[in-house]
Amino acid sequence: MNTEAPTLGRLLVISGFALTCFCLLLFLWLAFGGPIPLKPQGYRVQVAFTDAATLADQADVRTAGVKIGRVVDKQLAPDGGNKTIATIELDSKYAPMKADARAILRQKTLLGETYVEVTTGSRGAPNVAEGARLPDGRVAQAVEFDELLSTFDDPTRKAFRQWMASAATAGAGRGRDLNDALGNLPVFAENAAGVVDVLDDRRAALRDLVKNTGRTFEQLTADEDALTELTERNSELFGELAQRRESLADSIRIFPTFLDESRLTLARLRTFSVNTEPLIRDLEPVLDDLQPTLVSLRRLSPDLENLFDNVNPLITAGDDGLPALSRVLRGLDPTLAATGPFLQQLNPLLRFLELNQAKVTDFLNIGPAALGGIRTPPPGSKSNGHALPQLIMAGSESLPAPTRSSTNRGNAYRLPGNRRDPGTLILPSFDCNNSGVKGPTNTPGCNVQRPPSFEGKTQRYPNVEPAQSGGRLKPGG
Repeated sequence: MNTEAPTLGRLLVISGFALTCFCLLLFLWLAFGGPIPLKPQGYRVQVAFTDAATLADQADVRTAGVKIGRVVDKQLAPDGGNKTIATIELDSKYAPMKADARAILRQKTLLGETYVEVTTGSRGAPNVAEGARLPDGRVAQAVEFDELLSTFDDPTRKAFRQWMASAATAGAGRGRDLNDALGNLPVFAENAAGVVDVLDDRRAALRDLVKNTGRTFEQLTADEDALTELTERNSELFGELAQRRESLADSIRIFPTFLDESRLTLARLRTFSVNTEPLIRDLEPVLDDLQPTLVSLRRLSPDLENLFDNVNPLITAGDDGLPALSRVLRGLDPTLAATGPFLQQLNPLLRFLELNQAKVTDFLNIGPAALGGIRTPPPGSKSNGHALPQLIMAGSESLPAPTRSSTNRGNAYRLPGNRRDPGTLILPSFDCNNSGVKGPTNTPGCNVQRPPSFEGKTQRYPNVEPAQSGGRLKPGG
């Protein structure tokens, strides 16, 4: 009976299982900060602590909560000063340490796990030589937990003792729960045995896996420098993942919501594509019309090419013409500078004409209208047929008088457009002092014209004032 094949299969299974365990242990070793074998030595510096009893090898070196290195060695000080010389190795991107850096031992939790907290120092400070020792004056004493408690007053410390006693009372009698947790280890072992049985059933596939794994490692070891770099990068990756585990957990937690939102977005996109299809069909005539445009552009291309080829004489002429034009523009500076104040003072006049544009329009139109009307002159008359129609009203106000009569409603400064005030049917007067009338309801009525607003001011008559520097209105205007 041939027993060589089953024996070889079992050996392969055992070898594969051992290799898997080794890989898992290596991963756990790297994940928990273990050193990478054959890794080149980085920048190292020595720091002397007086209370480093709980500081372990491979402990973290951190700054502002970010891991920047690790403790690689720990020895007693040779001078017998009751100090521990810790050798720390910094990552390359945080090296070197500056001479004004500070170091102190801290604890991550109340249960311990001491690490080194450092500040790398200012940029302008000198560097600490590799392998040198940080000055003892830059190393601070660690604050122990009991020293922290001593900062509280007596009532606070008493309350803390009561809290700890209450926690001990709450945990009393819960040892069985801890035993139950440890009792689940056989179940884990049984499940692991099931995994081994499955591997035994698939020993052929496992044999191929081990064979291909050997080839893979053979290829990996062909370039040891690349393998070393890959290992370092993996260590940095797992370290970064460990530091960002909370962010990674949040990402995994919100991933279902992301999938739901993506599903809704895809549904909207599908609806959008259905609604856009008619638009695409409507664009087909545009595309048909675009083809002749491109053909015409192709026909125009030789002319454009000829234009660009012959533009050189224009550029040559510009070498002389542009400097001459520049001189002309510089010569216009005094003229333009003198024109500015004139135009600024012209603006108030233009604004006044704009306010009375109706009167200006009438003034410009009445003369041409009167002269433009051609009439046949009477027989024997020497007239040329042009006439200017006028209406003359004769009365008590026709001639100058020393006093105004009570019926006088004169207004030499009518509002623009001769507008009436709202609610009245009579033209406004400049004042009603001569009439003794207090409102438009009297007979004859009198209504005082409201003051017009001009350039931000309200006056009985708009006054044209000169503009200030820059054409601005006067303050309050």
